[in-house]
Amino acid sequence: MDGRSHLGVNTSRAICVFVAIAYALSIALSLVVGLTGGHDSPLIGLGFLSMVIPTVAMLIVRFSMSEYLKIDWTRFPLKYLPPALFLMPVVMHAAMLPVTAAYESRLPWEDWLTPQPDGLYHAPVQRGWGTMTFDGLIGRIALNAVVGLTVVSILAFFEEVGWRAWLLPRLVERMSARRAVVLTSLIWAAWHIPFVLSGIQHVDGVSPVSLVLTAPFGIFATGLVIGWLWLKTESIWIVSLAHGALNNWGQYAFKYMQFVRAPDSVVGGASVLALLVLGILLLTRGVAPAAPQKGAA
Repeated sequence: MDGRSHLGVNTSRAICVFVAIAYALSIALSLVVGLTGGHDSPLIGLGFLSMVIPTVAMLIVRFSMSEYLKIDWTRFPLKYLPPALFLMPVVMHAAMLPVTAAYESRLPWEDWLTPQPDGLYHAPVQRGWGTMTFDGLIGRIALNAVVGLTVVSILAFFEEVGWRAWLLPRLVERMSARRAVVLTSLIWAAWHIPFVLSGIQHVDGVSPVSLVLTAPFGIFATGLVIGWLWLKTESIWIVSLAHGALNNWGQYAFKYMQFVRAPDSVVGGASVLALLVLGILLLTRGVAPAAPQKGAA
């Protein structure tokens, strides 16, 4: 390989420019929010723009350097839909719930999930679900899960266009698929650091310094799994749904729990370790990029 795409563009230079732009924009956005109050900033809503940055960086490189974006928008292998939706959330819960139960001697569900003397479930006012039968409760939880997945996956789509659909294939042109996934995951994880330090990515009770020392490891581990999914499918929809499921369902059970004594570092650490093991196992199976499909644009 001479470092050039089929259009004659220097791939190495394009990769460097893409990463530089993505990092510059993440730092700029983080400074705006961080210097105006961090997590309590009146501009904290701008944090949603963070997920659009990789697509913006890709578009700048594409049009300024005559680069290309090769995505088969029709590619959606259904057999990978269950892994995309459930693999990471199930693995995370399989690690986190036993740790929580060990600290609490039980799983501390919120009191309103127990039926009251009238046989109904009375959701907190702030949740806005009102009074429900058991079937109504299950329906509300299912609707919440689907709506949340949809919204988060739309946002995740813009990240995946940049990281998995643009950057990862270019790295695969220059190194082995495994190394390309690892490097993409490292770049992706480090890209989040300004967001953590600025308060855009926030966890109650955890200082930004503590979070910045732990969160990148979890992001790196999930990058291995999402990268594996891209290599197996080359489907922007599959990786976007996997990213959305991770963000929305990754700790779904904990949305319905009371405050637990188990330290976030311990519960979260179990999750990160489980995802890291999963990612390593998937990559060591010797996967390779899917064959190019006709009609890709």
